[in-house]
Amino acid sequence: MKPTFLTTLILPALMATAGIAQANEGGNGMEASYLTHAPDNTFHSDSLTGNQVRSSVENDEDIGTINDLIIDEDGKINAVVVGVGGFLGMGEKNVAIEWDSLELTKGEDNEEYVISVNASEEALQEAQEYERNDDLRTERDTEMNNSEDNANEMRDTQS
Repeated sequence: MKPTFLTTLILPALMATAGIAQANEGGNGMEASYLTHAPDNTFHSDSLTGNQVRSSVENDEDIGTINDLIIDEDGKINAVVVGVGGFLGMGEKNVAIEWDSLELTKGEDNEEYVISVNASEEALQEAQEYERNDDLRTERDTEMNNSEDNANEMRDTQS
C-alpha cells in the first residue's frame, strides 16, 4: 500500500518537472516582457487602418482608405494597402504603397495622424492592383479561412 501511495505522489511531481524542463528547452531563453502603455513615438495599427490617404499634389484631397498593412517578419511596416476608386467599397481596388512613400503628420488636434502621399488619385487608380496571395498566414488566418470554407460547404449542401 505504501509503495503505491508514494508512486501516486511522486509520479505527478516527476511529470510536472519534466514538463517544465521541456518548456524551458523549447523557448529562446528570454522571458517575455510586458508593456503597460505604448512607448513614445509609436502608434497602434488601428491608427492607420481605416484612415484616409490624402494626395499632397491635389490639395490634400482624400484619395483612398488604408485597408491593410504589409509587415515583414521583423515587425517593420513595408507598405500599406490602400483601397482606391469605387463607391462604398464596391468597385474598389487595392494598391500597395511603400511605407517610405508616405508622410505621417499629426493632425490639428495633435491626436490623429494625417497620412499623405505624393501621388494623385488618378495615379493610384492607374497603378497595378495589389493581390494578396502566397503570403505568410497566421494561425488565426488559417482558422478563419477554414471556418469560412466550412460555412460555404454547409450552405452549398443545404441548397
